[in-house]
Amino acid sequence: MKAVAMVGWSGAGKFEDLERTAVRKMKSSRKAADHIDDTLLVDSEDPVVVARRLAYLPGVAWVSVGYRFSGNKEYLEKLELLAKRYLSKGRTFRISARVVGSGQTAGDAVLAGNSELLSSIPGARVEERSPKVKFRVCVEGAKGACGVEIRAGPGGVPTGGDWVACLVSGGVHSSSLAWMAALSGFSLRLVHSRTDESALRRVARLYSELSFRMDQGRLQLIVLDGGKNPPGRIGQWLRDTRLTAFGGIRPARSEELAKLAKNFPNLVLPLILVQDEAVRAVYRSLGLGPEPKAAKGGRFSLKSLQARSPYSENRFGGVQADSNAIIDAIKRRS
Repeated sequence: MKAVAMVGWSGAGKFEDLERTAVRKMKSSRKAADHIDDTLLVDSEDPVVVARRLAYLPGVAWVSVGYRFSGNKEYLEKLELLAKRYLSKGRTFRISARVVGSGQTAGDAVLAGNSELLSSIPGARVEERSPKVKFRVCVEGAKGACGVEIRAGPGGVPTGGDWVACLVSGGVHSSSLAWMAALSGFSLRLVHSRTDESALRRVARLYSELSFRMDQGRLQLIVLDGGKNPPGRIGQWLRDTRLTAFGGIRPARSEELAKLAKNFPNLVLPLILVQDEAVRAVYRSLGLGPEPKAAKGGRFSLKSLQARSPYSENRFGGVQADSNAIIDAIKRRS
């Protein structure tokens, strides 16, 4: 039996970006992955391991584990085998199917599958709205794959878009906004103006969490050091690089936004139109723990940003890494 992990595309961005990112995450050759319509198929002896690695990948709508099949008879056999493992008496289920290049339709695959499961699992019931077990089927010609959905993905856009800078302090809002930018498909440069050791460690942890969720080849950390004005380093860096920047700065008044737009025409500051509790939930979902206290010197103002300040860059990126390895690498280069 050919075990396979089935990865559903969110439908946003480019499917090719999702495939590239998934292959990189699995550290396997492209031959180990193919697709049917908008479902990516990754061969593996243990598809559950694949599901865990790809669970938080931007652009993933859902992840299933199951088997490949050839022909309708083998499809029903594999579906019944999955049902005996995941579907018990009295539980509800639903089958979702995508069919391309075949004489049968998606409806045919669903009806045949429903009939097989209802006859083989006593008391099982079809439930379209809130099923306990979700089966996924994709067919191309006579071949295909079927599986049981074991988790939903984060959705969003597969990583592969333009590089943007995200100003991060290690706090809740900038960290959450970095993940929102990743889910929007952007490649990220996390830019941190060093203030103290604890803030640097929080930023290193943010990089680490993101590196295990998105394409690590599309992620960099830039630590700015030198001078006596941390916000001034950011302002000088923005003037020097002319890169689009996402957030990290939260002006209290709309006139401050207008001043920032005038002084830094390349700076984009999207407003986060959600409650603070929702932002904190995003921060916690990244595995970053409780909200940190504001670091001394961590607040930015337009005046401090306008001040010119010398800085040096310390870059780290392109790899998955834990926070300790990141801190060690930065200290060696400082």
